[in-house]
This record gives sequence, structure tokens and C-alpha cells, in this order.
Amino acid sequence: MSRRLAAITAALLAAVALATCGVVSRISDGHLDIEQAELQARIAPRFPTHHCKLLIACLDLSNPVVVLAEGEDRIGLNVDAKVQLGGKERIGRVGFTGRPRYVPADGQLFLDDLQITTLELAGLRDEYAEIVKRSGPGMINAQLQSHPIYTIDASTAKGTLTKLAVRDVKVVNGKLRIDFRPGS
Repeated sequence: MSRRLAAITAALLAAVALATCGVVSRISDGHLDIEQAELQARIAPRFPTHHCKLLIACLDLSNPVVVLAEGEDRIGLNVDAKVQLGGKERIGRVGFTGRPRYVPADGQLFLDDLQITTLELAGLRDEYAEIVKRSGPGMINAQLQSHPIYTIDASTAKGTLTKLAVRDVKVVNGKLRIDFRPGS
């Protein structure tokens, strides 16, 4: 019986926290929607980036554009790219996606499991394109896996309870949705 009472108390505390926390105007029906522009503003300062492997293969990325595709469980980024392989330089665009990973203890959202989805580099031979596709995600993983793309404000007790109530993160209606509802 005490377990049930503790569970009910915890649920009530979380509901009160969600109803009264600083993001109340942005939480509706048990979720918080984050606009593409807000994610863009948080990710853009991390670019441009420069990554090299063995000093013979370098990848420079700049001008990221966040892409939130309906029905996808991944967040997309399209970036300007400059690839240098063995003294030859190619310029174009690279698109990649990452799976959102939520860390409840910190209330932070990261991008993991980066995958290149598009590679548009003029004049890049197929064998070099394969090298970029294989090595590119590893080169940029550290940039996005170790720095959160979003953090729930936990500076108050209400915010602390809110960050612990997160149940799911997905893209809905062109926005990143952080869901607080159980069983969602």
C-alpha cells in the first residue's frame, strides 16, 4: 500500500510541477514542443567545425540548418561542407541525422547515432564518398554527443521535477516534442 501511495504522491508532485513551472506557457496536454528555430539557435553556435583524421582527410562543416521531418524519430541537420582528401578539396552539402537521447539526471537532450543521409560534393569520386560516409559521423559525433542541444531549466524545485517526468522525445508537427505523459 505504501508503494502505491508513494507512486500517487510522485505523480501528483510531477503534475503540480508541470502546471506551475517556468515553461508552463509552452507545455500543453502533457508535452513541451520545441520549435525548429529554437534548436537552430542552440546548435548553430557550435559551427563551423574542423575535423581531421591522420591529417590527410579533413572535414569542415558550417551553416547548419535543423530539419524536423514529420514522423521521424531523428533530428536532421544539413550543413555546408568542405572535404580535403589527400590534397584535393571538394565543397558541397552534407545532410545527417541523429537520434535524440534524453538524460533525466541533467534534464539534457543530446544527439546520438549520427548517420550521413545525403552527400553532395561536386567531383568527389565514389571511393572517396564512401570514406566520407564511413568517417564523417565519427568525426562529428563528439561535437553533438557531448554537448546538449536542449536543457530543461532545473534551477528550481519545479524544474527539477519536470526534468524527471520526461517520458518520450519525438518529432510531431514539425516540432521536437518532449512528452511528459506516462505510457506515451
